[in-house]
Amino acid sequence: MLSARAVTRWVRDGQRRRDVLRGIDLSVDRGQMVVILGPSGSGKTTLLGVLGGMLLPSSGEVLLDGEVVSRLRDQHRAEIRRRKVGYLFQDLALVPGMSVLENVALPLIPDGISAREAERLALASLARLSVESYATALVDGLSGGERQRIALARALIRNPPLLLLDEPTAHLDADRAAALLDDLEGLAQQGTALVLASHDPRVIEHAGIHRRLRLDQGQLKEP
Repeated sequence: MLSARAVTRWVRDGQRRRDVLRGIDLSVDRGQMVVILGPSGSGKTTLLGVLGGMLLPSSGEVLLDGEVVSRLRDQHRAEIRRRKVGYLFQDLALVPGMSVLENVALPLIPDGISAREAERLALASLARLSVESYATALVDGLSGGERQRIALARALIRNPPLLLLDEPTAHLDADRAAALLDDLEGLAQQGTALVLASHDPRVIEHAGIHRRLRLDQGQLKEP
């Protein structure tokens, strides 16, 4: 489902060039849960951005479902990303002042579908995670665990074959973290490919994880 080949990403740090990613090789099949370990600032978020087609590599190639997205123009890359990638942001990126239903339906706006169909799909995505009862609530008043599930429902609304999650258990207590990880394991069992970036031991030790890799000085290594 996902393949990275000799991927590098560098940025300018004043007058110096800083290598964030160096020679990344990674392959993730459908139904696999892969966790990328590493402390804050190690480049995990950058790696997820490159893998999901939101950032271009400085060199190397990224393939999504066999298509080399790292060579495509922005518009075409965005279209593939909308169809094939769900992204759970570390800060969740929910829009305050909007209802749960409105937040979950946001990814459907570029599709130009009717409001009724968007509502139906958003409710179905919420039901998948057993949070449809929150549909009319404002996201502002929800707990951390509830917000996490709402953001995940939004990432899943198109049933993407690839899901990228940045620190998915951040700020969750033990019970809510375990419940979320069980939900993710269920998605993998249904054929979704998942890549989680985390430094949380609860993620690293979860039984549903198929592979664990550490991002160390820009390179992926066995832990």
